[in-house]
Amino acid sequence: MPRKVQLRTATEEDIPRIETWARAIDAGKYMSRHLPEQSEMLLWSIIIVDGVEAGTAWAERKHGVPGIVFLGIFIGRSELLGQGIGSAVISDVVATVRALAAGVSIQLNVRSSNTRAISCYRKCGFIQIASSEKRGTDGAVIQTMTMQYEPTA
Repeated sequence: MPRKVQLRTATEEDIPRIETWARAIDAGKYMSRHLPEQSEMLLWSIIIVDGVEAGTAWAERKHGVPGIVFLGIFIGRSELLGQGIGSAVISDVVATVRALAAGVSIQLNVRSSNTRAISCYRKCGFIQIASSEKRGTDGAVIQTMTMQYEPTA
């Protein structure tokens, strides 16, 4: 049965709920942060699935990086993973970004080990454009990739 996926504008009052979701799925294993940088935010939404708030998505600019909008998303309820919810949300966010900021590139950074997310991003039209590594808070080396939305991919 198809899920009803909606987005509503997120506010600072949502931060405790988002942090609860991040702990519930151990988000630190999959992503460096689970909140947008609010000073450069283009949009920030709460994901609602069948009437239940379930995650967050955002699009932000980064200071000193003109012409690029960065996407972030996570679903904080593990029972909802693998059901196409992420793809639906990403499609909505990409369409909104393209309407608000025509002509920008849309990129994201993802850990190379996060194969579920990478598969979702590819399904949505993102392609890998770079690889890199960074150090985690524990000093471990983390392999990452930058992906960019390519509407013709």
